[in-house]
Amino acid sequence: MGQKILILGGVGQVGQSVAKDLLCFHSGQITLTGRNNFYDLQLLTHPAIDFLRLDLADFEALSQAIATHDLIIHCAGAFHHRDGSVLKACIAAQKDYIDVSDHRCLYEKIKSLKPQVATAGITAICNAGVFPGISNSMVRLGVEQLDQPEQIELYYGVAGSGGAGQTVMTTTFLGLTQPFTVWQGGQWVKKQPYSEPQQIQFAEPIGRANVYWFDVAETFTFAESFPVQTVITKFGSVPDMYNHLTRAMTLLPFGLLKNRRVINALSKISYGMTQVSDRLTGVGVAMRAIITGTKDGQPMQVQVNFVHDYTAIAAGQGVGMVAELLLTQRITQKGLYPIEQVIPSNLFLDMAKKRNLTINLTRQSPVQEFTPKT
Repeated sequence: MGQKILILGGVGQVGQSVAKDLLCFHSGQITLTGRNNFYDLQLLTHPAIDFLRLDLADFEALSQAIATHDLIIHCAGAFHHRDGSVLKACIAAQKDYIDVSDHRCLYEKIKSLKPQVATAGITAICNAGVFPGISNSMVRLGVEQLDQPEQIELYYGVAGSGGAGQTVMTTTFLGLTQPFTVWQGGQWVKKQPYSEPQQIQFAEPIGRANVYWFDVAETFTFAESFPVQTVITKFGSVPDMYNHLTRAMTLLPFGLLKNRRVINALSKISYGMTQVSDRLTGVGVAMRAIITGTKDGQPMQVQVNFVHDYTAIAAGQGVGMVAELLLTQRITQKGLYPIEQVIPSNLFLDMAKKRNLTINLTRQSPVQEFTPKT
């Protein structure tokens, strides 16, 4: 029998996208889990797909499921509510682990497990997907073009829902609940979510879009991974009215945004709106990484661009790349890492090419005298 892969939260849009990527590029048996019955007949009738009804709160059942698989892929958001129990079960069972957490909260909770992960002899990779995930590898690729990187700018534009489910909306609203710290001028400073709008010209289908400060996982891990003084991460939606509506949510009383029932209601309403607008805007994603620093003693700026017409599929492909590298043992480094610390750029580009993903890199030298942005 081939390797066995467990996708927790596999019935969600991103989980299904991961499964479809694995079906294309790796042989093995895949188990999708969810709290409710799964009715996607196209996937369920595939001989390599199984379904397991599973609630992650049932730690005994979770541990049993993990013990019978070779690789665990954690797609069960929203990750603000996760406590690291999945990784703890993987450590106990000595199973490799990937998660698709798109916020710093889970990585902050599980960083303390690094020694246990290494002792267990497993590889645990955090923040896989499109952003974070592909975005992290784009930045690493850009950083490697310079002798001394000084500033990272990373901008994301997404059309409508991105083709993802309601959980993504929940994550967005949970990210508005409080200020977050960013690496600016070599120190941590606080920023308000959805503040300081900036206009970015992305590739089509996104085009020109407004972006805003947003707390994504890369905001936190890049300062740990690269010797830079400043990290900027800003996100925006198309159409722009979604940005204004989301920004307005930051004005709600703090208690409301901490209330799960309120968050769920807002997520449901927003998801319903995107089901209408997606027909007009599409569900694509574009990302632009700009890394400024020096090369051979001269100022240089490197830009790395990526575009995909379906965000949820791109997320599945981003996870699939990492899973394939682990399953084929092209990555064997033991320990707990965010994407950019463990995947070499040559392997990232190989996996992207295999999936017909285009990564565009340009260099501009000399550039005007470097001035850190805020």
